Amino acid sequence: MCTLSIVSGCGVVDTGVRVTGKSGDATASPTPESSVSPGRREAPSVDAVAVLRADPGVNQDIKDLIAQPCSGDGYGDGWFPVYTSYATLTGTDVRVAIINVQGCADVVACPGVRASYVYRLWEDRTKRVYTSEEALSEVSATGGQLSVQRPIWQPNDPSSCPSGGDMVPLRWDGSKLVAAGE
Repeated sequence: MCTLSIVSGCGVVDTGVRVTGKSGDATASPTPESSVSPGRREAPSVDAVAVLRADPGVNQDIKDLIAQPCSGDGYGDGWFPVYTSYATLTGTDVRVAIINVQGCADVVACPGVRASYVYRLWEDRTKRVYTSEEALSEVSATGGQLSVQRPIWQPNDPSSCPSGGDMVPLRWDGSKLVAAGE
């Protein structure tokens, strides 16, 4: 199932961010993903870890989660539990990066998104236009429509793993994304 839309169809969802070299080598500015045919502009992409680290509005607990790459069995060198996808919002030319952050141990346990951020992308900068730092909430895109899934616990669910979720559409108000009902 395709969960995001890029100008000409479905894109690839990252399985995490891998940074090579020293942690100071990362850049927060968008960089081209791949080459395109002449005359066609490239969609910007971001180093999600660097963007989150540089954003003063990101909770310090989240910054601490991505201070170092995950280590131990099952993790490659330089792997961070940061998942990035890209979309163009329906009915606009607004391109965004959706960044969902997990803890290292959460990758194999109950899905444990710790925070989700959406950044508007320009060729030379980013701007955070939506934040969900509610545990186990996750932002996703389907066909250019963004939504946030919020957890719903049933009476017998363990506190760390809800059995359900409520999908709340996000709408573009011209400058930021707003959850329906807010």
